[in-house]
Amino acid sequence: MANIKTGQLAILSALLIGSPIFSASADDDAETRIKKLEQMVQQLQQQRSEQDKQLDLLTKELVGIENQVSQSKIAKTEDKGKSQGSPVYAAFKDGLVFDDGSGNWKLQLNGRVQLDYRNFEPDQWKSDTFSIRRARFGGTFGFLKDFAVRVEGEYANDNTGAVGTTALTYGYLDFTRWPAAKIRAGQFKPFFGLERPQSTNYTDFTELSLATNNGAIFTSTYDRGVMVFGDPLPWLNYNAYVVNGSGQNNDDVSNGKDIGGRFDANFANLLNIKNTVLHVGASASQGNIGFSTAAGAGITQRTEGQGATFFSVTGLNSNSGTDRNRWGLETALAYGPVKFQSEYINANFERRQAGATPAFDNDINVWYADLNWLVTGESYADTYKAGSFGRLKPKNNFDDKNGWGALELGLRYSKFDASDFKSILTAPTATTAFTSEASAWTGGAKWIMNPNARIMLNYIDTSFDTPVRVNSKTSDREKALVVRAQYDF
Repeated sequence: MANIKTGQLAILSALLIGSPIFSASADDDAETRIKKLEQMVQQLQQQRSEQDKQLDLLTKELVGIENQVSQSKIAKTEDKGKSQGSPVYAAFKDGLVFDDGSGNWKLQLNGRVQLDYRNFEPDQWKSDTFSIRRARFGGTFGFLKDFAVRVEGEYANDNTGAVGTTALTYGYLDFTRWPAAKIRAGQFKPFFGLERPQSTNYTDFTELSLATNNGAIFTSTYDRGVMVFGDPLPWLNYNAYVVNGSGQNNDDVSNGKDIGGRFDANFANLLNIKNTVLHVGASASQGNIGFSTAAGAGITQRTEGQGATFFSVTGLNSNSGTDRNRWGLETALAYGPVKFQSEYINANFERRQAGATPAFDNDINVWYADLNWLVTGESYADTYKAGSFGRLKPKNNFDDKNGWGALELGLRYSKFDASDFKSILTAPTATTAFTSEASAWTGGAKWIMNPNARIMLNYIDTSFDTPVRVNSKTSDREKALVVRAQYDF
């Protein structure tokens, strides 16, 4: 009884006094009643002891089960971390990804198909057509954590046969140990400006502007050489490169090289302003196009709709060559679903006197400005990374329930001014005549059904400073309607 607290004993006694057992023993003497109470207390203590033992056994069993689960998880993790290729783990995230779980190797497969319909006016300039604008497939293989190899091929072909059935786009090796100074060697996009480094999967319109599409300013999208790039600060990016300057799938035929670089900053990250992009940047390059078999003969420019070639200058591959020096400024200001973007680029071409070939020192100035609105409320800041805008994820993907994807509307104005070259334009003929200035308005609507599929509609109205003649038809304006269905991964 010494183990029973006074309060507990009082309660127990009160219960027993009111019980039938106690009443039946009311005539017994006090000693008998005490013995009975002691016996009942002992029974209760024994019951409590048995319950404690059962509770202890259950606790030990629970701990044992928890240990088994923990050991199972550790075993699975260790098995996943064995870089033996078995098992291989797969996932779909911006591409089909395979890896061994250790980080020692990873294979990511990527592809895209862009199917276009184009309608032109005047229709004598170019036929209405269904075409495959791009059809690409490739992959990036990462190994030993610090290295990656990317190879991609282009399988689209135009109806003239001028584009090969296959062509290498990307073919490079990356060394990525230092995020602030990654190294890339091979064939790649030299980062100049805001539009051109961006993947064509994510452009605001079906084609780049007059300022940056392939032509007089940029004779090729891809080049071969070496580039150092990285993010020394979360809000600052840069790159510096040395390339042939001879364009895609071309080795150089001279010692001259293009040297260039770009830096850009997002001050929204620096100032910790959410849901916002405050991007500014600058680019510059210096090189010579005179000896390149790909770009040395001359420079040309097409309209945004990939219609008429309205500008052409030849004879730049003289013995002295033609120096090309470029610089550009860029900005992108985005808040929530609204984005303003603009670039200005100056390219100076200087040719030295070579015999009867006269010297010149001419500039081409180009710029564009566009405004885009995500009607369905997605944020451009969510797509911005490392100085470029990327994949947009709709709030609700298009499906057979309530999702309709994302809708984007855009308007762009672009200007091409090569008036310095007016006196040396390629001479007109009965079927062709060129001009040195053009401007274009582009209106666009984009339906992004899910992060990987979209349909785009663009209307492009291009005006020329002087009438252009193509296929014997002369006009001072080209109108183009472009519809694109795209899927990429």
